[in-house]
Amino acid sequence: MTKSLSSILSQIERLQKEAANIQSEVVTRIRKDIAKYGLTAEQLFGSVGVPKPGRTRAGTEPAKAAKPPKYADGTGNTWGGMGKRPEWIRQALAAGKALEDFLISNTASATPAKTKATKTRAKPKTTPLPKAIVKKRAVAKSAASRKPRAMAAADPEV
Repeated sequence: MTKSLSSILSQIERLQKEAANIQSEVVTRIRKDIAKYGLTAEQLFGSVGVPKPGRTRAGTEPAKAAKPPKYADGTGNTWGGMGKRPEWIRQALAAGKALEDFLISNTASATPAKTKATKTRAKPKTTPLPKAIVKKRAVAKSAASRKPRAMAAADPEV
C-alpha cells in the first residue's frame, strides 16, 4: 500500500496539531495545580540556575574554578597566561612593551600555595643474569663486530 506525498504531509500536519493541543492541555492543568496549591518555582525545581554541589551529569566532570588573571593592562583587559595570547597583548608586544610590564603582582603569593608533593620513582631492582646468558651475549657481540655481513658475503676467502 503506497501513500502519496500529500497524504503523508497532511498526516504529519494533523499529528503536529494534535501534539500541540495535548501539550497546551498539560501546561494549563499544571498551571491550575500550581495556583491551587500555591507552589513556587524553587519548590518545584529547587534552586533555579544553581546546580547542587557534588552533583553532575553522568560522564561529565565538575567545572574547574576560574583561575585569576595573571596579566592585565590599565583598561580592563586581562589574560590568565594560558592559551593563545589575546590581541591586546600581541599589539603591545609589537609596540615594544615587555610581557612583564603587564604582570599582575600576586598578593596571594604571601600565603603558602598548595603544591603537589613530587614523587620520585624508585629504580627497578635488577637481578643479575645467569653467567651462561652473559657469556652467550658476549660471544654474539664479539662475533658481530668481526666483519659486517655485506663484506663477508663479498669476500671470497670466507
